[in-house]
Amino acid sequence: MIVTENHVSDALDYLNVDPHPIALARKDVTDAENKCEELFSRAFLSADGPVEGRRATAKTSPDYLTAKAEEAEAILELERHRARTRGAEMLLEIWRTENANARAAERIR
Repeated sequence: MIVTENHVSDALDYLNVDPHPIALARKDVTDAENKCEELFSRAFLSADGPVEGRRATAKTSPDYLTAKAEEAEAILELERHRARTRGAEMLLEIWRTENANARAAERIR
């Protein structure tokens, strides 16, 4: 068999973590988005000039750019956990198929 019992055990362990890493990563993304919005607003309100100039100043603020980088990292982590979850689910599906095929082969004999 391609999928071992250790693979299945690891996949089930990952899927049963509570709170699940996807939930934690979603929270991190939401927190990062909120921080970006707050820093943008603060920079926008503290800037002088016309609206477009204030918007440009806010978007180029060092604090805002740092927060956007943190947001990107949080999104990357979320996508990593989504991929791991899909991989674990696929591994379990392969394991189910292998076992069903083995049972069917036993019935034929």
